[in-house]
Amino acid sequence: MEIVEGHLVTEIRQYFYRAVNDSDPTYTIYSRLACGPPGADGELLCLRIEQEYRVGPLETNLNTGRVLYSDNNGYQMQRRAYKHHENNIAWNYYPMTQSAFIHDGQSRLVLLSEQAHGVSSQGSGQMEVMLHRRLLIRQRWALSVNVTLNDTSGVHSVLWLLLGPLNLTRDLGQRSAVALQHRPIVQIRQPTARIHPRPQQQEAVTLPPSIHLQILSIPGWKYNSNHMKHLQNLWKGSHGEAKAEFRRVLLRLHHLYEVDEDPIRSQPATVNLQSMLRGLGSVVSVEERSLTGTWDVSTLHRWRWPTQEPGHLRDSSSHPSLHPGGFTVTIHPKEIRTFFIYFKER
Repeated sequence: MEIVEGHLVTEIRQYFYRAVNDSDPTYTIYSRLACGPPGADGELLCLRIEQEYRVGPLETNLNTGRVLYSDNNGYQMQRRAYKHHENNIAWNYYPMTQSAFIHDGQSRLVLLSEQAHGVSSQGSGQMEVMLHRRLLIRQRWALSVNVTLNDTSGVHSVLWLLLGPLNLTRDLGQRSAVALQHRPIVQIRQPTARIHPRPQQQEAVTLPPSIHLQILSIPGWKYNSNHMKHLQNLWKGSHGEAKAEFRRVLLRLHHLYEVDEDPIRSQPATVNLQSMLRGLGSVVSVEERSLTGTWDVSTLHRWRWPTQEPGHLRDSSSHPSLHPGGFTVTIHPKEIRTFFIYFKER
């Protein structure tokens, strides 16, 4: 173990070896503690401890049968059964855009990634992540194809690990993935001698745990709600500068959980948009849009295909749109809904 002290950060380095004579550690843990001075009220300015783990491959006693679950789009998980082939390693590597896990019916091991990687389960209870690919020697199975890749670039990956009972990891997995993608930026500043009075804060309004606020932005330009009229205005051409419109906000909400993924979090969630956004102003109307915000959903005619889904899944995505003049919306599992929110002019 090494302890490196600095003026702002103290780093603790822990090295773990499988045998006494090993030269390279199997597991490495870096812990970083902020050493900033206390604030004006006597409390620490930074309450965060950053830890970095270097492990691999991960081997557990979970009886998984070499079955892996990973996402190839950052949205939905897919089951990856082990395939026997002449080249077992390559044939059993799958994309992991955001997360992957293995489980045995009682416990689950979850890996969350800040960036896309390749993931594989070469043995029962085992999972490995390809951080970087560098191949200098041709394998026997690839003599007819030149797959050599001498890539000397560096990779700095961030992976979070969750290990625990199914009910706990199912609940924390999706929310932890969002937290990893939107990590806070910690800055250390010198405290000022003058104590500034804290501004009066409004009552906080929180979303249901299964809902993620994906986008809340102000387009800042005039945009006709009728997309065809907007295109006609573009074709005609406009003279002068575009006029800003700050009373309209683009809002996109995302349900994090899949159907039957969690007995509680996978239920449809209801949100009152007027109450949720009252801190920004008085909401006077809400208009639901397509996923990109381009079209009014009331004008869309979607294609439908006959499916053989269980009764509790059928019609879950064909729910009625937002009622005119209403502010309450219900978001179903893995659904993303986009709205134009109009505020009262001040």
